[in-house]
Amino acid sequence: MSFKVKILVVTGVLIQVLVGGLSALLLNNLVVANLQNSMRLAELAGQQTKGLILIRLEESWKTGASNRGLWASAIAADGRLATLLENSVAQAPSLVEISIAGEDNRILVSSTRSNSGSMLREHPSLRSLLALGPLDRIQRVFARGPDYEIRIPIGLLEDPRPIVTIQVLVSTVLLRDSLYPGLQWIGAASLAALLASLLFVSVLAGVVSRNLSRLAEGIDLIRHGEAFPEVNPHTPSPEFAAVQSKLSLLGAEVRDTARTAADFRSRVSTVLERLEEGILLFDAEQRLVLSGGASERLLGRPLDGFQVSGTPLGPLLREAFEQRRSVPECLIEWTRDGAATPLFAALDFFADGRALIRLRDPEGRRQIESQLGLLARLDAINRLTGGVAHEIKNPLNSIAARLALLESMVGDDSREAAEEIEVIGEEVERLDRVVRTFLDFTRPVEMRQKELDIAEIARDVAALVEADAARRSIAVEFSSRPECVPVWGDADLLREALMNLAVNALDAMPEGGSLSFDVERLARETRIIVADTGTGIRDEDRGRIFQLYFTTKKNGSGVGLAMVYRAIQLHGGSIEVESQPGRGTRFLIILPALVKS
Repeated sequence: MSFKVKILVVTGVLIQVLVGGLSALLLNNLVVANLQNSMRLAELAGQQTKGLILIRLEESWKTGASNRGLWASAIAADGRLATLLENSVAQAPSLVEISIAGEDNRILVSSTRSNSGSMLREHPSLRSLLALGPLDRIQRVFARGPDYEIRIPIGLLEDPRPIVTIQVLVSTVLLRDSLYPGLQWIGAASLAALLASLLFVSVLAGVVSRNLSRLAEGIDLIRHGEAFPEVNPHTPSPEFAAVQSKLSLLGAEVRDTARTAADFRSRVSTVLERLEEGILLFDAEQRLVLSGGASERLLGRPLDGFQVSGTPLGPLLREAFEQRRSVPECLIEWTRDGAATPLFAALDFFADGRALIRLRDPEGRRQIESQLGLLARLDAINRLTGGVAHEIKNPLNSIAARLALLESMVGDDSREAAEEIEVIGEEVERLDRVVRTFLDFTRPVEMRQKELDIAEIARDVAALVEADAARRSIAVEFSSRPECVPVWGDADLLREALMNLAVNALDAMPEGGSLSFDVERLARETRIIVADTGTGIRDEDRGRIFQLYFTTKKNGSGVGLAMVYRAIQLHGGSIEVESQPGRGTRFLIILPALVKS
């Protein structure tokens, strides 16, 4: 059964139940209204009859009739009373008979003249019919049941026995006849509502089915890595439009994820190829399913159809599968190009029954140990140069003090000596500045990292330089997408790096221009762009701007950009520069994005 048919069946049943319930409610209201109307007519006819009887009793009293028998005879002999009863019944569509019975319960006068003299029969009360529940009331009205009555006794105050009793009968047959026009209207309205509802549901089911088919086609496109079709602006349902929009975004994310996965696989393959180790992955059946790194180079053979049995690796693999445990690294002898070659082999056994063999060349290990030794020697040299710098700084401080004393001793006696002392002092100060800078770069940086908003830091730097920029006719702009861009880093180092870039940019625009800060968060990285419209950087200088002490400014120290480069490197990021002489410079800082779980 299709979805559209299911919607039609379920909705059709619900509509039928709803229409049936409303029809039953209307029918009950119609029956109650007709019963109440019949009761009003019956009570009115009874009251009119009662009034006429009271007039006859009063006339009989005046003519000397003083007992019940004479009163009953006078009522029975009144022809006008019988005519009144007939007219009352004729005017009320649901009244079938009005009778007046005497003290002995024998009918004195009746709208049905043939009933005169017969005994008055008991009938159910019309009020009891109205007091029934809706289902019982409707069943009694439409069943072949008895007539219902309203009784009005007439007696004396001092004598509770009735002189006469008025009985008004309401026929359910005549009542049903009066209900038929209303029943026809209810039936026609219910049928029209049912047909209109089914038509509406059919149209709605078609629209839903069509939209679901469109969504299914879009999901198939997403599954095949294709773009989801654009959202139809004429989609009748905003809910389906929202689903289409979300599926479109999902499709874009799936395609981006697929590209990322492909890029990741490519990078993994590249990493495996660059590994100095060989990687061999075996499944639970001891079949080779993956190889990488330097496997072919270390084993000296292609790995297509490689069989580990019969090789020195076979016993290693069998031991791991039999004992279901990893095997520590050991030295094996492998035959390559007809010569025996030693290899380090280690096996990692996984709980799912797979095994990973790692192969290493002992020569590679010696190279790594050599590099580690070189790093240790460089660290020792670094500590040594730091100590030398300290030893240089102390004599410099002493020389500076002695020069100040010598300058005070010479005074104005020798102009030439004073000038030479001033030159020596400037050189000592320059050398001291160089030593301090060198010490700053050799001293380990203690980073105080935490989660911070890099957009807020860039915004603060832009606000700090705005006043200076305004004096130089430079417009400062800032933008961030999104407004808050969290990263993990040292706020002071990053603020100092952005401030150095901003100061250099202001100095590069002596005739005014614009300076912009642009922060953008991507899926895996955060970008900060600092761009100016200044003089730019020459091509031959672009590769040297981050070198310590290199500067193109007249009074520059050559330290600012080197500190920027160090700060970005300490945060695991990178910095790129684009510049054209006379057209400005653009620095692009890339930091790792902070991914929250």
